Amino acid sequence: MRAAVRGVAAGALPARLRAAWGSLPPLYHLWAMSAGGERYLVAERGGRVAGYAAWRGAELTAVFVRPSAAGRGVGAALVAAVERRARRAGVPALRVLAAGPAIGFYARLGFRPGRAARAPLPGGLALPARWMRRPLAPG
Repeated sequence: MRAAVRGVAAGALPARLRAAWGSLPPLYHLWAMSAGGERYLVAERGGRVAGYAAWRGAELTAVFVRPSAAGRGVGAALVAAVERRARRAGVPALRVLAAGPAIGFYARLGFRPGRAARAPLPGGLALPARWMRRPLAPG
């Protein structure tokens, strides 16, 4: 996650927002993976973690790809794998709170934009974001 956030284009976010986004403490991730109920998928390339996706029920909560693997289909493959699992669980649609720099990525995968929102960050800051939704065909 931190590598992906550091790789966000310099003009896409103010430096203070990028720094806050990349500073989520390990305790947050520990909570998300246990009490938070998130499930994770990890993509590897050449024995190294290339990215991961997390979800909870019908919400895709995270997709992060290392800059060295960006643009190679890793993120799209992770989303497709989450979609398959969600379909099997009977989820009719996935939603995601997409950070501003990721809105285009999700739109290319068929997610439709919804209302604007703000994702809270450490230090009382908030990341501009948008709720997005993608219906899942039964399968």
